[in-house]
Amino acid sequence: MISPMPLTPRSAPLYALPAASRLRRESLLLGVVATLMFTLGIWNQAPQGFDGRWAVFLGEMFRHGPSFFATTYGQPYPDYPGTATWLSWLAARVIGAPNHLANVLPTALASAAVLALTYRLLADTRRAWALLTVLLVALTPQWLEKARAVCLDQLVALVVLLCFYLLHSADRDGRPLRRLLVLPLFALGFAIRGPLGLIEPCGVVCLYWLVVAWGEPARRTLAVQRLLGYGLAGLALLALGWWTLIQLAHHEGGADFAAEVWHMQVTGRLDESGKPFWFYLQLGLYRYLPVLPLALLVLLAERRRLLAWPHTAQRRLLLGLAGSGLLILVGLSIPHFKRAYYVVPMVPFLAAIAAHGLLRAEGWFRRVAPLYTALVLALPGLALVAMLVCRHLWQRHGYWPDVSLALLVPVFVALQLAALVSWRRLHGNRRLLTLSALALAAQWLMLVTVVEPAQDLQYDTRGFVQQVEGLRQQQPGPLVFFGLGQDSWAIRYMMNLDHDEQPIFIARPQVADLAHLPSGAWIILARDDRELLASTPLADLTPVLGRRLNGNPCLVYRLP
Repeated sequence: MISPMPLTPRSAPLYALPAASRLRRESLLLGVVATLMFTLGIWNQAPQGFDGRWAVFLGEMFRHGPSFFATTYGQPYPDYPGTATWLSWLAARVIGAPNHLANVLPTALASAAVLALTYRLLADTRRAWALLTVLLVALTPQWLEKARAVCLDQLVALVVLLCFYLLHSADRDGRPLRRLLVLPLFALGFAIRGPLGLIEPCGVVCLYWLVVAWGEPARRTLAVQRLLGYGLAGLALLALGWWTLIQLAHHEGGADFAAEVWHMQVTGRLDESGKPFWFYLQLGLYRYLPVLPLALLVLLAERRRLLAWPHTAQRRLLLGLAGSGLLILVGLSIPHFKRAYYVVPMVPFLAAIAAHGLLRAEGWFRRVAPLYTALVLALPGLALVAMLVCRHLWQRHGYWPDVSLALLVPVFVALQLAALVSWRRLHGNRRLLTLSALALAAQWLMLVTVVEPAQDLQYDTRGFVQQVEGLRQQQPGPLVFFGLGQDSWAIRYMMNLDHDEQPIFIARPQVADLAHLPSGAWIILARDDRELLASTPLADLTPVLGRRLNGNPCLVYRLP
C-alpha cells in the first residue's frame, strides 16, 4: 500500500501547531512587510509600459471624478470596468496626488494580501511549507515585477485565493455558511476584471467540489450538488454582470461603445490570433521560474502517490491546490490572445506544490531538489555579476542609474557570504528557507535599485514632454501626433500632463492632412517617418526638437 504524504513534521505532534491567533498575527506582519517591499522606492516614478495607460486613467478620473469606465482623451475606455481605477483614485485622494504610488497601491496591497493569505492557508498544516511557498511566490520574477506595477490579475489572484481559502477553512473549521461568501467574491472579480475575473474564481470553486466528489464517496452526492449549484450561480452572476456592464456602456458612450466593450472583453480575446498553446510553458523557463517547472515536476513525480493514498484533508488540500493552478494554466492557454501576466493567479497554488515537493524530496525528485538549492545559493552572486555586466552595457547608452556601487557591491557580497555560511552550517528545512530568503533579498534589491531606475532612464518620457510643453507655453498651439498610435506612443506623452488635452491624430496614409493644420501647430512624429513629409508643408522646415520618447527617436515641428 502506498503511504500517505505527511505535511506536518514527523517529530511534531498536532498540538504543537501554532494557534490561530498567532497565525493571524504572523500573517498580518507578513502582509505589512510585503506591502513595504512592493511600494518602497515608488512615489512619483514615471510609469513604464502598460502602466502608462493607467496613469492617464487615473489623471483624468482625478480631475473629473469617478465614472463607470476609465477614460482616455475624455472618452470611455472599453477594455476594463472602472473599478480598479476607482481604487487608485481613492488612493490618490488619500495621498493627495495622482502619482505612480497611488496607481500601484491597490495592486501592491492585493499582492501583499496574497502572500499573507497563502501563509495563513498552509501554516495550519506546516509552517515551513507556508514560509517556503511564500518565498517561492515572491521569487517568481513575473509575480514580483507585477506586484510593483498596475496589474488587475494580481487583484483577481487575491479573489481566487480567497475563494479557495473560504472553502478549505469551511471544511476545516466546520463552518459551512462561510462557503456562501464566495458568491460576492464572484461579483467582485467581475467588477475588477470583467468576465475573466469571475470565470477564474468560479472555476476554482467548481474544481474544489470536483475534488471532494472524486475523493470522498460519503460526500459525493452533496459535492456534485454543490459543484452544479456554484457553477450555475457563477453563470447567473456572469450573465447579470455582463448585462449590467453593457447597460453602463450604453449610458457612458452609446451603442458604438457598447459594441467596443463586447469586442475588447469577449470576442477580441477569443478570436484574435496570438501566442501558441504552450506559450505559458515557455514562460516557465524564465518569467515563472522556478515555480512552474518545479510544480510540474513534483506532480509528475508524485502522481501515483497523490492519487492512490487514502483520502484525508491533506490530500484534498494538495489536490485542490494542484488542480487550481493547472486549471488557470491550461484554461488561459486555450484562447489565442495571451499576455505573460494573465496566469499570475496560478502562482500561489503551484508554489505550494513546488514547496511541498522540495520539503519532501522523495523518489527521483531528490535529484531535482539540489538544483533549486544551487540556484538560490548562487543567486546573490549571479545578481552581482549581472549588475556589473549591466553597468558596462548600459553606461555606454546612458541608461545606468545613479546608484552607489560602493554600497551595492558589499551588500551583494554579504548576501552571498551569508548564503555560503547557511549552506555549510544549516541543514534540512532551515537551510532551504534561509537560502530562499537570501535569494529573494538579492533579487528584490537588484530590481529596486538597478533594473527599475535603469528602465526609467531608458524609457524616459518626462524629459521630452517637459521640453515640448515648455515650448508650447511660450508659443501656444494645438498638439498633433503624426503616425503615433493613440494607445501607444501618444499615451506615453499624455501620461505626463496634469491637464486635459485633445490632440489631433493623423495616420500615415493621411499624410496630406498635414497641409490643413492651423498655423502654430506642434507636430510630433517618429524620426523614421521623416521621409513621409516630402510633399507636405513640413518638408522644408527644421525640427524644433529631436529627442527620444519612451526610447524611440522623435522629432518635433512647429508650423509657422
